[in-house]
Amino acid sequence: MTQDGIQIGKLATLLGTSTKTLRFYERVGLLDAPGRSASAYRLYDDAAVSKARLVVDLRRLGLSIHELQDLLGTGQGANLRSHLLALMDEKLRDMYLQLSLLQGRVDDLSVRHLALLSTPRERSAGCICGALLRPCNCV
Repeated sequence: MTQDGIQIGKLATLLGTSTKTLRFYERVGLLDAPGRSASAYRLYDDAAVSKARLVVDLRRLGLSIHELQDLLGTGQGANLRSHLLALMDEKLRDMYLQLSLLQGRVDDLSVRHLALLSTPRERSAGCICGALLRPCNCV
């Protein structure tokens, strides 16, 4: 970091993200506008680097931009932790529900696949009744 701060390209590399992403976070208010060098380059001081790291890390948890805006608007400390825990609880519940629904779909498709595989060879090649789980009227 220079005496005035780190430029956006170096910050993006440090955080494993892109300059475009950092500019977007600034535009939507997740990051404050950084200082500028004499040649108008963005310069991030230690506090801005910490905030950018927090935002990038929280996005990697799967939080949406809106969720981040709400979360970071709550402040720091225990309040931040309790809000993040609540968000994570909600996300976990949603993910478990999605997994359950997806497992049901996998189970259904597996049964249909097995039924199609079990179609007797003497049936016509166009018979897909097994996959549709309906009685076969094919010749």
